[in-house]
Amino acid sequence: MRRNRWSLEPGGPFLAVIGRCFVPFLFSVLALTSTGCREAPSDAFDTRQVGTLEDVAALASRDDLNVVFVLVDTLRADRMGSYGYERATTPVLDYFAGRGLRFADHRAQSSWTKTSMASLWTGLHPQRTDVLTYNDTLAPEARLPAEIFQEAGYFTAGIWRNGWVAPNFGFQQGFDYYVTPSARLAPQALRQKPIAGRIDGTDIDAIYTAIEFLRANRDRRFFLYMHLMDVHQYISTEETAIFGHTYSDAYDNAVRWTDEQIGEFMAELFRLSLQDRTLVVFASDHGEAFGEHGSEGHARDVHYEVVVTPFILSFPFKLDPGIVVEQRTENVDVWPTVLELVGLPSMKETDGKSRAGWLTGDRTADPTPISISHLDRSWGQPKMDPNPVIGVQEGDYRLLHDANHPENDLLFEVGSDPHERRNVATEAPDALAKLQDRAKLYLQGKTPWDGGAPEIELDDLSLRQLRALGYSIDE
Repeated sequence: MRRNRWSLEPGGPFLAVIGRCFVPFLFSVLALTSTGCREAPSDAFDTRQVGTLEDVAALASRDDLNVVFVLVDTLRADRMGSYGYERATTPVLDYFAGRGLRFADHRAQSSWTKTSMASLWTGLHPQRTDVLTYNDTLAPEARLPAEIFQEAGYFTAGIWRNGWVAPNFGFQQGFDYYVTPSARLAPQALRQKPIAGRIDGTDIDAIYTAIEFLRANRDRRFFLYMHLMDVHQYISTEETAIFGHTYSDAYDNAVRWTDEQIGEFMAELFRLSLQDRTLVVFASDHGEAFGEHGSEGHARDVHYEVVVTPFILSFPFKLDPGIVVEQRTENVDVWPTVLELVGLPSMKETDGKSRAGWLTGDRTADPTPISISHLDRSWGQPKMDPNPVIGVQEGDYRLLHDANHPENDLLFEVGSDPHERRNVATEAPDALAKLQDRAKLYLQGKTPWDGGAPEIELDDLSLRQLRALGYSIDE
């Protein structure tokens, strides 16, 4: 099955095709993302000027800057070339990471989208958002980055394909335009195995909608959020299914396919001459497991493989060489960092911290913060009592704390065992006790507003749509 090829001619949404290789209208560095093309990326057609750290610092004083946020659902950082993976799954993202800023040791706050995204948007750890189960919603009192951009005069738009960030869960706050794209122009997609349900369309729909948005709003200042889902759905085509046919291979194929779609969006950004005044943020909500600790998928635990995610910034100029921040960071740091870089106030009372100072010479920020990940394993079972598992990392030790059964706690010396293969709880009792105290203190956290997270009753249609993502939700 072959993917339809769409033209960038007027009336067509995508890239012109020559032979079996995409050749972007302006930006041929992206040619390697297409079928049969394996050339290394080239700077030849990247028209951005070479910038410096002084230019990074000067972003805060610019009055022409756009911000684009590309969230790739389920993208595990160590499945990307720029994070050390041996397969060429992400040549486009690797290119921008290599000429921008890459945070090398980054973690998500949960292995489930809604809890993770609530933390990413608010800068608060999950216990403080209280968005922990399937019917929890973001409180109206929560202050989100889109509201800050909106108040600063940006036109704000969100394009989403994951029902866990739907408006009824409160994620639309601050957006002038918040839509899920219509399914259209979808190629025939290959899937690893049949699933009980599916969400309509592919990320082509989100990319098409985003390109329409760029064309319509190129002359105004905007903040655009795009939430891509094809990695979560393991979507690829015959042309991007180049790595094999196992469950893990199918994931890599989907990552490659999604990277290609991001390339099409970035090519249009350049074609519209927006590259010199747009900051692009790349991140993910969680990773994916392939049996490393006995399970596949996500939303079951908070081991390394389901919380290791990318955080990359591509500036309105290219850095040569790019910058790599080795200090550990979290998704709660993303928006405090970006908002400071663009000269806007951050959300109040955040657990995350801006890491912008690390780029401009301020080394006072804690270089080894405590990292928190949280999953309430009863999230889809309303008749169950809360069943939280908390990941706490400080220094070289990481604890997985079973709040209801602490005798089952796991401790890993992640300096020598980053993939958490060997439990050292009995060998390091002091470290175990210290991190258990950290986890218990964390679980005492409260929301900055009164009343915690509001709950809603989901209708049958919403439940069916969420189950189509592969999640098990009881009535």
